[in-house]
Amino acid sequence: MTVIFSLNLKKLILKFVFLWLILGAASFFITHKINYFKKRLWEIEAGWKNTEPVLKQRDSLSKRRQELGSFLVLLNEAFKRDIFWSEKLTALTHLVPDEAWLKAISFRKEGKEPSSMFLDILAAVGYSKRDEELLDKINNFIDGLKQDNNFFKDFNNLSLLEINKAKEGAEGNVMDFKLTLSLK
Repeated sequence: MTVIFSLNLKKLILKFVFLWLILGAASFFITHKINYFKKRLWEIEAGWKNTEPVLKQRDSLSKRRQELGSFLVLLNEAFKRDIFWSEKLTALTHLVPDEAWLKAISFRKEGKEPSSMFLDILAAVGYSKRDEELLDKINNFIDGLKQDNNFFKDFNNLSLLEINKAKEGAEGNVMDFKLTLSLK
């Protein structure tokens, strides 16, 4: 009985050692694979962090390209018309009253019809203590634009879109205003 018991014990110990070796080898293999995948994941994340600014820049450039493309289409449509823009801009600068200045001139299109093209003028008038004087200068500028047949002949309508008191100070008040002219 002792021989059988010792034989079974030896088999059991051998099985235990064999199982321990197999589990150790499997554990070593799995740990090695986990470390490999961690390293690979770290490399991918580092690569992603390097490409993230490039992707943001690419998206920004793509958006800017679309904006410029639509702007060029708008300019192309404005310049297709038989309008001498140099004459318009020269007349516009001569019609600006004293103590007023142009801040921006831009094209805008609303809808698909050719008549939905607009010229927007952002301007300012200033350095008067009384708002009435500033409003008179704006009205004189609008009247001057409408009465100048050479300037106004290519436009259907002129509208005052907005007017804001931009600055109030010791040297006088300043008002910003925006005009829009619809192109024929």
